[in-house]
Amino acid sequence: MSGIGKADHLALGDWNAVCYECGRKFKANTMFRHWQGYYVCAEHWEPRQTQDFVRGVSDIQTPPWTQPMPQDVFVAGAPLTDMAQPSDYPIRGDD
Repeated sequence: MSGIGKADHLALGDWNAVCYECGRKFKANTMFRHWQGYYVCAEHWEPRQTQDFVRGVSDIQTPPWTQPMPQDVFVAGAPLTDMAQPSDYPIRGDD
């Protein structure tokens, strides 16, 4: 065996390069740039996953319209506590 591979020949304007994945020697014009930036042979080249390009749809959380809470209404003679006291409203039974 002579130890000469298929990339060991003169090709004008071309040079030898090593695959980043397998480490074998190829001519540079047969290598492919991987999506991560390095060069690999045709056997180890893979396209980028299409899910890497998915972008979320903006979700508008604000309602289309709002209105302020109404002002408190105070009725004259009504008790000012949150709950009416039993002494303010006597219970009428069967008198």
